Amino acid sequence: MREGLLADQRLRVAGTQQRQVATRDAHHFLHQVVHLPSIAEITAPPRVTSVDVARRAGVSQSTVSLVLSGKARGRISARTEEAVRAAAAELGYRPNVAARALRTGVARSVALVVPDITNPFFGRVLRGAQRAAQEASYTVVLVDIGNNRAWEAASVEALLAGPADGLLLFEADLPPGTSEHAIQIEMAPGGEFPVVRLDVEAGVDHALDHLLELGHTKIGHVASNFDAPTFDLRAARIAARLGPVPTVMAPFTFEGAKVAAAAMLDEDVTAVFCDDDILAGGLYLAARERGVSIPGDLSVVGFDDLDFARVLAPPLTTVAVDAEGLGALAFSALAADLAGESVPPEQVMPVSLTVRESTAPPA
Repeated sequence: MREGLLADQRLRVAGTQQRQVATRDAHHFLHQVVHLPSIAEITAPPRVTSVDVARRAGVSQSTVSLVLSGKARGRISARTEEAVRAAAAELGYRPNVAARALRTGVARSVALVVPDITNPFFGRVLRGAQRAAQEASYTVVLVDIGNNRAWEAASVEALLAGPADGLLLFEADLPPGTSEHAIQIEMAPGGEFPVVRLDVEAGVDHALDHLLELGHTKIGHVASNFDAPTFDLRAARIAARLGPVPTVMAPFTFEGAKVAAAAMLDEDVTAVFCDDDILAGGLYLAARERGVSIPGDLSVVGFDDLDFARVLAPPLTTVAVDAEGLGALAFSALAADLAGESVPPEQVMPVSLTVRESTAPPA
């Protein structure tokens, strides 16, 4: 009977509230929306600590620490362990990674610094590093420097002060004399840290050999305007093979590359090597606007074999690389360094050429 009365009261209250809502005008609701609390005024609920879990389970904090660190076997009864885990679940307890890192000196995390996360190549590198890291019970934190060297310096300084156990530096460097566990990716060998890189010289050779075999002798170069050793190696290889060639510098956006690559269409060339598939995409756009046929008037070769290369019209001939394998190899080298093992000063991954429909003999 009592439960029925309570239910009836709740229904009457709800009905009253609904009638009140129906009589309020829209201006009142607009006032409420406009005057919602700002982010600064919203406070997060207090973090649940191991002390809270201990109180809920009726045990000591040290018992909670043993259970949640996986060290309870043989030291704590199964019943007590179950009670601790149940209390942690009820309270929504999450371990404080920063505090654990301060206690143990190990964060079980590494940072991957990349030049430009909008470039799909780096998503593959991250995926490869993550998969390798997960197998070793590590996490990977991504830092994007946005092709900005000044921001790179600030980001690296912040990482050096943080809890990461080591760094994966893609075309990035550390301040001289820095004592840190780090692996450099796509950097020139011979520096302070071990290097993992692609065999870009072989990639350039594959591309040039293909174009020369087709009969091209007038070959241009759409080069990256981002200052990095990997692009210096490509330019040096082209110069060693062909001597001076028509070159334009292009940014890593389709529109920016289109504007820069348009100048290449005024050069006396029948084929162009591009430092990256994105730059090749920009050249496609410029050629389309000018009515230049690929490959009828101009053959184009890219680098990286990004996912969109095969859906360009025509599909792009490009140097294929294993970006996920590069990320995995870089993490494996860093893990070995963290474990005190010897790491080769340089590890070079092979590349290959994927021939599609953007290259043909010169007209």
